[in-house]
Amino acid sequence: MSEKNWSLLYLSQEDCVAAGGTKMRETLKAVERSFFLHGKGAFIQPGKPVVRWGGPETEETSGRIMSMPSYLGGKEFADELIKRDLLGPVDTSGIKYIPSCPPNPSKGLPRATAIIIILDPETLIPVCVMDGAVVSAMRTGAASGVAAKYLANPDSKLFGLVGGSVQGMTQAVAMKAALPSLETLRIYDLNYDTAVKFAEKMFPVLNMDVIPVKTVKEAFVDMDVISTATMAREPYVNKEWYKPGVFHAEISFWDTPPEALDVFDRIFVDDWEQVKHHGVDVSWRAVDQGVITREGISGNLGEVVAGSKKGRLSPEDKIFFNPIGMGIHDLSEGYRVYRSAQAKGVGSQMSYFAKANGWLESLGF
Repeated sequence: MSEKNWSLLYLSQEDCVAAGGTKMRETLKAVERSFFLHGKGAFIQPGKPVVRWGGPETEETSGRIMSMPSYLGGKEFADELIKRDLLGPVDTSGIKYIPSCPPNPSKGLPRATAIIIILDPETLIPVCVMDGAVVSAMRTGAASGVAAKYLANPDSKLFGLVGGSVQGMTQAVAMKAALPSLETLRIYDLNYDTAVKFAEKMFPVLNMDVIPVKTVKEAFVDMDVISTATMAREPYVNKEWYKPGVFHAEISFWDTPPEALDVFDRIFVDDWEQVKHHGVDVSWRAVDQGVITREGISGNLGEVVAGSKKGRLSPEDKIFFNPIGMGIHDLSEGYRVYRSAQAKGVGSQMSYFAKANGWLESLGF
C-alpha cells in the first residue's frame, strides 16, 4: 500500500485561501467543469440527506444539516475539458458535510460551517480533509456566475443584488467575473447600514459603481441581472418588476413567490431531481402548486453548458435560474483547491494509520 494512503492532507480555512480558494475566475472554471460533466452524465449524486427540526421553513430559523456525497468523472471528456479551459478531469469522489445555524451570526459566528472530504480514486481512502466554508461560499457564487455566462444577455450593464451577506459578496464577484460588461450594482439589504458597508467594501474589489438602495424594488426595476441571496422567510418579489431580457438567479428559497414564475420565458435549475427531492425551491413549489407545468422547467443548466439544450433564445427572454446547490460543485472546487495546495506545499499532513488493521493488535477486553 502506498504511503499516500497512510496519511491525509488537512487544509484549514487559511490554507484554502493560501491555495487560491478565493480566486473567483478559477472557481468559475471548476464549477463550469462540474456543470459540463453533469450535462454529459459523468457524475453520481444521490439526493441530499437533510436533518431539520420541523418543515422546510425551519431551515431559516432553527437550521439544518446536509450531507452531500458525489462522484465526478471526466476522463472520456479530457480533451474537451482542456480545450474549454476547464481544468481537466476529476475522476474521484468526496462528500461535504454542512451544518447551518441561522442564529450564529448574532453570536459572531458563521451561519454555515462545513467539512469536505476527498477520496483517493483507487483505494477510496480519504486523502484530504478541508474546511468547506470557503469552497461552499465560492462555488455558490460561481454557480450563478456560470448561469449568467450562458443565460444572461452578454451586454448586461445593470446588476441588482438583494442581500449584503457573505453570499451576496460572492454573488457580486462571480457576476462581474462572468459578465465584465456590468457597470453598476444596486445593493439592497433589510439593514441599510449593511448595504452601505457592502458598497464600501466591494467597490474597490469590483471596480464598478456600487449603490446602496433603500427599497428592494430599486434592486429589481430596470436591472439586466438580479441575484437574491437572503434569509427571507416569506416572498417579497413583485413579478411586475421584471423587465424584458432580465436574468434572475435565486439562490435562496423564499424570495420569489411561485406565482411570479409564470412571467418567465425560460426557467433553469441545476438538477431537477435534486430540486424535487429537497422540496423547498420556488421552482419546485411552482410546479407542485400548478402555477407552471413540469414542462415549464426548461432544463438543467448542465445541459446548456454541455450543448444539448439551448439557453437564451431571444434578447427579450426573461430567464429564471433556481439552483438547489450540488455536491459535485463542492467536489470539483474542493479538488481544485486540494491539487493547488499540493502544488504549493500548503496544509498539514496528518497520520491516518501507521499500519493497515494495526488496531486489531490491541483488541481485547
